[in-house]
Amino acid sequence: MYPVLQVALDLEELVKAVDIASKIATVTKCEHVWIEAGTPLIKSWGRIAVKALKELTNCYLVADTKTMDVPSLEAKIVYSAGADAFTVLGLADEETLREAREVKMDFNKALIIDMIGVKDPYRRAVEVSRYEPDLLLLHVGISVQRLRGVTGEELLSEAARVKEELGLRVGVAGGLKPGSIKPLIDRGVDVVVVGSAITKSSKPSEVVLEIMREMGYK
Repeated sequence: MYPVLQVALDLEELVKAVDIASKIATVTKCEHVWIEAGTPLIKSWGRIAVKALKELTNCYLVADTKTMDVPSLEAKIVYSAGADAFTVLGLADEETLREAREVKMDFNKALIIDMIGVKDPYRRAVEVSRYEPDLLLLHVGISVQRLRGVTGEELLSEAARVKEELGLRVGVAGGLKPGSIKPLIDRGVDVVVVGSAITKSSKPSEVVLEIMREMGYK
């Protein structure tokens, strides 16, 4: 199953998101590809966006809720709409993370812990590993990218250390694009998250196929 390309649909327009996702699903057959209902899309359209993307693509679907509280409620909303995984922030309280683990087990689905904003990702990864995330996401946010000029590529060494020493599946997100993917895959990153390089392209499916080739898929 791994490595995987996760296509982040960080859009406001549901029609555009569904159109891009449907085209990607057609050309990839959802093999080694996850579709992400991005946070702006969920805030704009809620469970409708999750349900539409799942039903129209049948791809593995990540709901990027970035949950900080009551994961039992937020997970139920997106899981029941068809999401296969939801995201909880690594900055969340221990009680929140414990509850997130419980709800994902109740639904027999997946939990992604997103480390956006965490100052010491490796140290926090050690702490949150007890909650058995299905994926630990090392993430440079868009605002940080804009102000500091850094991308997810900067997190490669930490991602590799988390994978090697803690045995967790790891993902990397933040400004990734064609040409920056292979080094991540070569170091064992399980999931690469790519957003605007795909969604802002006039030919998003071609960008996806280019990334897939860089990941080693034909």
